[in-house]
Amino acid sequence: MYSDKRSLRRTWITFFGRYGRLLPIQSLTIPVVLDRKNAIIVSATASGKTEAVIAPLIERNLKEESDGMAILYISPTKALVNDMYDRLKGQLDELGVSISIKTGDTPRFNPNKSPNIMITTPESFDSLICRHPNSFKKIKAVILDEIHIIDNTYRGDQLRLLLKRLKYISDTYFNIYALSATVACPEDVGSRYLGDFEIITDRDKRDIEYTLVESAKELFDCVRRENIKKLLIFCNKRVTVEVFSRECIDLWGLNCVVVHHGSLSKSIRDESEKFMKDAHYGVCVATMTLEIGIDIGDIDAIVLAEVPWSISSLLQRIGRGSRRMQRNRVFALYGSGDERMLLEGMFHAAMTGYIEPVDYSHDPSVVVQQVFSMLYASPNGLTDGYFRNIFEEFCPDEELQDILTHLVNSEWIEKTYEKWCATTKLMDLGEKGEVHSNIPSNKVVKVIDVNSKQMIGEVQYPIDEIFVLGGRVWLIVRESFGKLYVKPAKARIATAKFKSHVSEGAFCYLLPVHLSKSETLSVVN
Repeated sequence: MYSDKRSLRRTWITFFGRYGRLLPIQSLTIPVVLDRKNAIIVSATASGKTEAVIAPLIERNLKEESDGMAILYISPTKALVNDMYDRLKGQLDELGVSISIKTGDTPRFNPNKSPNIMITTPESFDSLICRHPNSFKKIKAVILDEIHIIDNTYRGDQLRLLLKRLKYISDTYFNIYALSATVACPEDVGSRYLGDFEIITDRDKRDIEYTLVESAKELFDCVRRENIKKLLIFCNKRVTVEVFSRECIDLWGLNCVVVHHGSLSKSIRDESEKFMKDAHYGVCVATMTLEIGIDIGDIDAIVLAEVPWSISSLLQRIGRGSRRMQRNRVFALYGSGDERMLLEGMFHAAMTGYIEPVDYSHDPSVVVQQVFSMLYASPNGLTDGYFRNIFEEFCPDEELQDILTHLVNSEWIEKTYEKWCATTKLMDLGEKGEVHSNIPSNKVVKVIDVNSKQMIGEVQYPIDEIFVLGGRVWLIVRESFGKLYVKPAKARIATAKFKSHVSEGAFCYLLPVHLSKSETLSVVN
């Protein structure tokens, strides 16, 4: 058994000194990481999972005095990448450990000066492994943050295959750690990414105290009676965020309500996050962009303005509130008797610890994307054996061969001297950086306030002349060079149009017809 302070001689003060003790999940996880075992760690939001893995990994790295990139930290969103960097930078500076980020917004990377810790997204990891494979030669560990966000999607499948590619590149064995607050079956999720692994869970659950209300006004009255000062309100869709935020502004006042969703510019999202950190009294209306670990300070209560997609989503959302208390204070809005019954059932299940299992199915479009990525990274070609090893346990060999044949017929790849090679068409696509992401693109335009010249965010085009963005109503003044210039409108409320996306990855259009899924629509959050 490890003694906490002795086993973390170099990192204890930096990460745990001000607390003087470890949280339950940290006591369970740190010995496993120090013993160099893979693990999936499932524990509530804000329970200390990140430090439980990062601190012992840095302890190991400092003890071995290794240089170059040792730890790869993969987050599902750019916002989380930036937040994690801000959270760790000061602590790592104290220890003399270098850290950097790589996303589409921060494209520069110097392979001759690799950081000790790299924080990135799956898509930027794909780009790095193609262009700078030697930077990963000495990798010691990979951390998969918020794994439930991308598992069982084309992004999770891409990450699975990237980890297999990393094993071919790395000179040494590396550990993998997956972190999540809500996983129904850790055994299944871990088996997709980790190989041999341990499951670490913290069963200490906080009580849930919930109140069902029928309107924003009833919510406002409840909050006033209980003297609740800071609220985080979750909606399922961006359009609902915009509409509901207007109701909140009417009740709480313009200066007390902020908005947070993926169509807003980073600067405005940052302003919303800072407001919630600094304010003693305020309301933030958000989509799932704030379900995960972005720091917005302590929240007194969570509001579910719409029925969450799932019980796991409900748990993820309510876990953001009342972090210093043993009780989760939650309000939920319902619009009908059926919704009320559904919410009652979901809360009851959540309080018993139930999380619904999800059937896994792989996305064949990822095979196309990864074939493109691998061949772009290997101009001299790759053998059938290499492809079979990478896609083993991901898809049947018959499916792989059908896809390769189809790509040959489409003139994207060719077989030369027993090796698969990229055609000029594919190499040109790679040079433009368009082989690393399998996320379907939506046509969006930037929205600029003509008065402040500030970018407000983005909307999908075409759009109504009057629309809501950032909790405010805007009137289009003009369109110029792919941007919408707007001014505040006098209208009280309007509805922005948001487009649905298909559940398949972007490269599904290059699949043989018999392998392409039907276009099951899901809502963009």
